[in-house]
Amino acid sequence: MALYRIEDNLKQKIAACYLLDLLKYRSISNKIEEELGVKHESPQILVIENGVCTYHSSHNDISWDRIPI
Repeated sequence: MALYRIEDNLKQKIAACYLLDLLKYRSISNKIEEELGVKHESPQILVIENGVCTYHSSHNDISWDRIPI
């Protein structure tokens, strides 16, 4: 459901968006958490600018209206 809400307007909002299956690839999840200082939740959206997580949200809070772009 969260992915659908994001994909619905994806091309109009941002330059790039990536879907990572972090449950399947837990080592990537751990690295993201370590590097960005954001606890892993699923589903989750992270806005990363210049290597810094400027916004994150998860579950039912994922919505274009709430993402500061």
